[in-house]
Amino acid sequence: MRSELLVDGKNELGEGCYWDPRDEALWWTDIERSCVYRRAQNGVTNRYQLPGRAGFILPRADEGFLIGFPKQIVRANGDLTSFEKLHDVETDLPQTRANDATVDPFGGVVFGTFDETHDMAARRPIASLYRLGPDGNLSKLLGGVTVSNGLAFSPDGEIMYFADTHVGVIRRFRIGADFSSFKEISPLVDADAAPGRPDGGSVDAEGNYWNARVWGGCAVRFDPQGRITAQVELPTKGPTCVALGGPELKTLFITTLRVRHTPEELASSPNAGGIFQAHIDVPGLQQRLCAL
Repeated sequence: MRSELLVDGKNELGEGCYWDPRDEALWWTDIERSCVYRRAQNGVTNRYQLPGRAGFILPRADEGFLIGFPKQIVRANGDLTSFEKLHDVETDLPQTRANDATVDPFGGVVFGTFDETHDMAARRPIASLYRLGPDGNLSKLLGGVTVSNGLAFSPDGEIMYFADTHVGVIRRFRIGADFSSFKEISPLVDADAAPGRPDGGSVDAEGNYWNARVWGGCAVRFDPQGRITAQVELPTKGPTCVALGGPELKTLFITTLRVRHTPEELASSPNAGGIFQAHIDVPGLQQRLCAL
């Protein structure tokens, strides 16, 4: 399938997109420009400047948002003008920052960190995966991570997907009620399952897993057996995140980036950093709201 340009945003590092059921709008972050965007169904796009780089933004059950700044998880009000720190993150590791995140089935938030050493070959598995529970308690789920990505949950909430982009394997974990257990099971796919490397992910209503393939110029849909059942091509090499939304949850939204492109690549891919969309046949799941 082909994608079409929705917003020519020229984001340096577009990421973290989701469809907000509270206002029926698409939200995403441009990490490097320290801002987030809202795209309404009438086509109006609003930009909100933040006091720091936001690896993720997620909706709360109450008014406002949960935001992952590089070293803090904060609660923000609805118009993104006030920020309350909930937890520090890896303050002893200056080269890491908060990255991908998703609301878990119990109202908490699972998020990972990222070794952002500029030389990608020099990045090391010093990052981790965490859960911030509805009670505000922060727990470490997994260590030995380089670039956390791909977080999503199955429709029944029992399986969590996760990928270290640096490694490329899309891993699966079986989750007990309110994370009373956390056990790794067989991976969904290996690193060479599709072009590029795994970035942001989302699960649809039938339990298929959509994945943005950074450096591969596409987004792919894997069924629960790891078979590719759909592929959306983009006119740029850097898709970063996917979200299923729109009135019937049948639009696949895809964020992209402009960083790590040569001048020649930007000239041949002028819409790099834009937001793209594709119309698909299987609807998504309604975005969960966090209880924090």
